Amino acid sequence: MRAENESHPFIAYLEAQLPAMTELLTRIVSIESFSTDKAGVDEVGRLIAHELRSRGAEVTVFPQTTTGDHVLGIFNRGAGSPIAMILHMDTVHPRGSFASRYRIEDGRMYGPGVFDMKASHVIALYAVQTLQALGQMPNREIRMLFTADEEIGSFTSEALIVEQARGAQLVMVMEPALADGRLKSSRRGVGNFKVVVHGRASHAGGGHERGINAIQEMAHHVLAIQALTDYQRGIATTVSEIKGGIAQNVVPDRCEIHVDARANTQADAEWLTGQIYALRPVLPGARLEISGKFERPPMECDAERLAIFERMKQIVAPILTLEHGPSGAGSDAAFTAPIAPTMDGLGAVGDGLHAVDEHIILASLIERTAMNALILQAW
Repeated sequence: MRAENESHPFIAYLEAQLPAMTELLTRIVSIESFSTDKAGVDEVGRLIAHELRSRGAEVTVFPQTTTGDHVLGIFNRGAGSPIAMILHMDTVHPRGSFASRYRIEDGRMYGPGVFDMKASHVIALYAVQTLQALGQMPNREIRMLFTADEEIGSFTSEALIVEQARGAQLVMVMEPALADGRLKSSRRGVGNFKVVVHGRASHAGGGHERGINAIQEMAHHVLAIQALTDYQRGIATTVSEIKGGIAQNVVPDRCEIHVDARANTQADAEWLTGQIYALRPVLPGARLEISGKFERPPMECDAERLAIFERMKQIVAPILTLEHGPSGAGSDAAFTAPIAPTMDGLGAVGDGLHAVDEHIILASLIERTAMNALILQAW
């Protein structure tokens, strides 16, 4: 929420920069970067590397084979009190989405990935530019890490994220804000599990009694896993994929499911993991094979998180009144929170996360950039 006093010099500078910010964001959004589209993600990375260098950053590119390359920009290398800003370049929108979804209308920009989280690229870059232009760049190392695989689990970037968080005085995870502008002070843990049932194949007519139907066995476990959902505790389980059978007239000997598991606390993540691994066969002769884990632990809104928020609230008070709230999704904050002071949701204000109407409020680019600049300066 914008404070009454809008005369802050950061706001005045950024109001003049809004057309350039909008143009840069349009360029980034127009480069479609679905997580598995390495060419698209790498094209975004090249643009980001150019923008970082143009602002004086030392840039390192970390080549990848299965995903896009990761890009790290460092300002003031070796200076004290480092701050790490974590961003991702990949989106959930496949190539071909831009043409039908991009538009600017009623003060909003619509487009694939504009909210999650390409607007954050512009916010981070212009936060540093604002400090530089107004002669207020702090004597501290600022690390901007742009990763390529956040939407698919950060499998190739997790170690790099952890490396940049180590020794940081603050980690700013630049995911979008909640729809009403609040920071994200907690994140659900995210687990991925696979359950495979091994049965026995037989003819569906002539040898039915000799078969062990893997799909029938799995039906028991689908219901048991779904029943673990407990909204009061913040636990959600989703059997999101199922595969089984090879032909219409064969008793299937194999069936597998993917389970998406979410938990608000580490204790519940461990409990949920135990419940899934405790599944046992129901049909005589069936066998279960279970694998998986919580790949992103929860980021809990504990005393440390509240203290971080209160300090941020005081820092940005000259330009806005800051609030916070929980997010039901996971993010890379899960990897940094155990290592360094972390806050999430510092990106743009908008809505339609991962949807066809994904959008940001363009004016929020000014406010959120100024907010991030103040935090970089004063933390």
